[in-house]
Amino acid sequence: MAEIIVTTKSELENLIQNCVRQALSEHTPSTNETANDILSIEQAGAFLNLAKQTLYGFTSKNEIPFFKKGKKLYFRKSELEQWLTQGKQKMITEIQKDAKDYINKKGK
Repeated sequence: MAEIIVTTKSELENLIQNCVRQALSEHTPSTNETANDILSIEQAGAFLNLAKQTLYGFTSKNEIPFFKKGKKLYFRKSELEQWLTQGKQKMITEIQKDAKDYINKKGK
């Protein structure tokens, strides 16, 4: 049979918080680790949800950041993330704000 442990509410809260902090620190890579991750073409394809053949096409046209060592292609995860966000489309509210700012500048 299980042993019953009596504790205060604050002790239990502290114990839970410490456990969560420890779990997060063990499983969350630091910013430097994720920014400098080097990916193979297979890993980059999985990360971008693209086929290897599509990536080969992008690299042959220099449309995606990559580097080559010997016959192998490699990608830096941070550069791929930046490449993805360059294609971001503005939301209608962002377009309206830009238009309003432009009109305000012209009026001055």
